[in-house]
Amino acid sequence: MEFFTVHFAISVRFVGLALVGAVALGQAQGGPISPAESFKKFTVFDDLEIDQLLAEPLVKQPVFLNFDERGRMWVVQYQQYPSPAGLKMTSRDNYWRAVYDKVPPAPPNHIRGRDKITIHEDTDGDGVFDKHKTFLDGLNIVTSLAHGRGGVWVLNPPYLLFYPDKNRDDIPDSDPMVHLAGFGLEDTHSVVNSLRWGPDGWLYAAQGSTVTAKVRRPGFDENEIVSMGQNIWRYHPEMRRYEVFAEGGGNAFGVEFDAQGRVYSGHNGGDTRGFHYVQGGYLRKGFTKHGPLSNPYAFGYFDGMPHNKVPRFTHNFIVYEGAGLPEKYLGKILGVEPLQGRVVMSDRTALGSSFKTLDTGHPIQTSDRWFCPVDIKSGPDGAVYVCDWYDDQVNYYRNHEGQIDPQNGRVYRLRAKGSQPMKSFDLAKRTTAELVALLRHKNKWHRQTASRLLADRKDAKALPVLNNILRDELGQAALEAFWAINLCGGFNPEFAEQTLKHANPHVR
Repeated sequence: MEFFTVHFAISVRFVGLALVGAVALGQAQGGPISPAESFKKFTVFDDLEIDQLLAEPLVKQPVFLNFDERGRMWVVQYQQYPSPAGLKMTSRDNYWRAVYDKVPPAPPNHIRGRDKITIHEDTDGDGVFDKHKTFLDGLNIVTSLAHGRGGVWVLNPPYLLFYPDKNRDDIPDSDPMVHLAGFGLEDTHSVVNSLRWGPDGWLYAAQGSTVTAKVRRPGFDENEIVSMGQNIWRYHPEMRRYEVFAEGGGNAFGVEFDAQGRVYSGHNGGDTRGFHYVQGGYLRKGFTKHGPLSNPYAFGYFDGMPHNKVPRFTHNFIVYEGAGLPEKYLGKILGVEPLQGRVVMSDRTALGSSFKTLDTGHPIQTSDRWFCPVDIKSGPDGAVYVCDWYDDQVNYYRNHEGQIDPQNGRVYRLRAKGSQPMKSFDLAKRTTAELVALLRHKNKWHRQTASRLLADRKDAKALPVLNNILRDELGQAALEAFWAINLCGGFNPEFAEQTLKHANPHVR
């Protein structure tokens, strides 16, 4: 197995500490405690280990992380939250949706804030992230990023920006290009978030419940696409096409794709772990607060995935499909619970054309009541990474009243017990044939990253091999080849007609 080693030479075991006991211990805690002291309070399952990788002052208010093709961790530090810099609030409704005196200009002529994007690297393969640099700072309400197409995509509402970096030296080649504008800032805990690539070559993201959008494409056209409240949206960079993929859900914060390309996001309410989105679908939302469905002729809406009764909330989760944790975790949902200060694991069982879920345990718990997990990702090593907001509470009403400590933040790694470090790599240096071979990798991260690199290259030389895989195989490799053929420019009406007869229903 390929894994990173520990950052601190400490591992913890699950000792059956009850949640009631954890809360009781936390109530005696008067404020934040040091990273080292906090780390001692964690418990995990017997077959897992946890590492504290980063802490303040290196990271503060980490809200999002992902990994580039070199296995480096990129972290969005949301230190400007909750108030955008340089704007004056003129009013706010009873749902705390603010109106500001102006729309902030886009970088580089923007109002500088405290947000930043940082890069963290394990240079010698010992599991310690020992090299740290800042890619961008002075940002003003930035929630997420994605790599690809010769640079870095940054979701900086009201804008989607592209920073070119063709030589990959972590210095933008020029000022950013504004691809989209018009995302609302009414509520900075609901702004557009969780940018990532889908298997179809589109960028996907979530929009929260208490914001609006009038999205346009500067330099392309000024037509506005209007939306109110929560949805999953997507954008095709080459076609400059933006569209709402599906409408509704919770206060959508998080976007996950499973191995079959299905889309999910969590929920900020209780009694569910989240929503399964289908293209063009309408999902339940708070209609009084968030407005009616945009289509008055809709026959109805889909509910969240059925679940046993649980307190709120799991706003962000992954479907674990890596190759690092023990096999019993494969296919499980692993979600963050910021109010409870823990990570929950749930079974996902087919129910008609969707799923139902059932909690089976908490792989990460702690008696430090300031632990506030807000993002969770599977890494190239198959381990699970968690952003810890680390604060006394996450109630945005209280945040706006100044009850927030922006000086803290930690990042943790959950890995198989006794796992060994993963050596450094750079998938961008692989040949096209080697990237095609990676589409068979057991770890979903490697398959997704190889697909993204193939989409960057659009190398038609890959098409014969990909077509052979699609023709000769039935399983996951066939589906990966199908997606890659589209990404490499091989999708056309004749190809589509042929794949409608494929034995794999996910290809069809």
